[in-house]
Amino acid sequence: MRKSFFTLVLAIVSGVCIMKAACLMQAPEAMYQPFETVSGTLTSIGFPCEGEEPCPPCLTIALVTDAQTYYLSTSDAQMQAQLDELEMQLPLRATISGTPFVNGSFDFIKVLSVSVDNSLLPSLCDEWNVWHESFESYGLVNFNQLFKYRLTTDTIINGQRYVKLTSDKDSPYLGAMREGNNRDIYYVPAGSTNEFLLYAFNAQVGEVLNDLYLGGFEENGYSGRVEAISDGSPRLFTIRVLYPTGMGVEPGESFSVTWIEGVGSPETPYGLAVVPTVPADVGIYTLLCAYKNGEQIYVSEMGAEYGCEHDQTPEPTDTIPLYSYAGDNPGSSTVDPVDPNQVVVTLKGDELTIRESSGEEIMMALSLNQGDASVPAFNRVQRTQSFQNELTVTLTEEGLYRLELSNPSWGYNIFGTFNYPQRKDAIDQNVVPTPAAQKIIRNGQLLIQKGEKIYTVQGAEVNE
Repeated sequence: MRKSFFTLVLAIVSGVCIMKAACLMQAPEAMYQPFETVSGTLTSIGFPCEGEEPCPPCLTIALVTDAQTYYLSTSDAQMQAQLDELEMQLPLRATISGTPFVNGSFDFIKVLSVSVDNSLLPSLCDEWNVWHESFESYGLVNFNQLFKYRLTTDTIINGQRYVKLTSDKDSPYLGAMREGNNRDIYYVPAGSTNEFLLYAFNAQVGEVLNDLYLGGFEENGYSGRVEAISDGSPRLFTIRVLYPTGMGVEPGESFSVTWIEGVGSPETPYGLAVVPTVPADVGIYTLLCAYKNGEQIYVSEMGAEYGCEHDQTPEPTDTIPLYSYAGDNPGSSTVDPVDPNQVVVTLKGDELTIRESSGEEIMMALSLNQGDASVPAFNRVQRTQSFQNELTVTLTEEGLYRLELSNPSWGYNIFGTFNYPQRKDAIDQNVVPTPAAQKIIRNGQLLIQKGEKIYTVQGAEVNE
């Protein structure tokens, strides 16, 4: 029965093969199953043949899903013409409605309708806005800027269809991406023909992933294990990545990277700006927003605060150093740094915010220097006020300010000085000078300290 069935198929499709159209099988009605809708990747594949049975010398079209492969079947001339047209564009993501059946060792589906997913990559965004904050700046000149990345046109690499990744700033072509059959995204960096695994959004906790591309310079690929997957939407994947051998670290040492489902890396669409194994002072890359088919589908905390089109340096929040003294003035007594768990004062733009944790009533006095800034003479009181817990003051006049805080139960006063408007040197650092950004070594690792925060060389904040 099976042999005569395939002989019938050969007779039916022999003329089709000559015209270079897809060989599609027609099944007996008795083999049809209930109506189903399945999604996957349409691809050209060798015609299914059992054992040593004769096989037609042509390709057929199959729908490859996560679970199985369906060979397409139709007896409708219009559907045959539509599939022949799609064959020139394969592989394609598609959804097919029809009636499945089994013949021998193979699964088939009689196609009643086919819908093609026109997304460039169905499981990934196609546009990303990324903010870059440089570690280097000179006075009013800095290198902070907004990067826009997008997927553009198709390209063929090693016989496979990819989509080009471009940027409006650093390169017209950064590499190319393609999607596999299991929501896995592959990447070929610019100047290379080597393919790496970039994201795997159907990966499971504990799964080992090889040939990973993380970003930065091209490597031979990393090995990592899916450490955790969050709940909610989008899910966050935590990947524990092993350091390659020869990096001067103990065998088995690792670092973690994060994927955002459907979006990619929280830094750039092609991964980390610089991976930990390739140190470089590149600054901090932060994804603001991501889009698909022109619709915004993701916004980060920074994007929500500053906007998706943010193209200026975010107004920094500086912490004003505070010191305590006992006596009439700090020049006649010992000056000690104040514990930030007790009182914190910050300056962001024109807003001066004071936070005090005791809950007691605090007296605040704010004075403006009228003399030479090099010899402060804080003899013009701007404002005095009592408060509890928190107080915000809006500044209007430029100059060098002195803030004084007091409480009868303390037995000492607290003071701090700062410049307004805020500039690179806005906070007076005469007592404890601290550069805007400096390199430090901790446990043999190169880090960047900027204010009170510490970053890895690729820009990830270190939580102590």
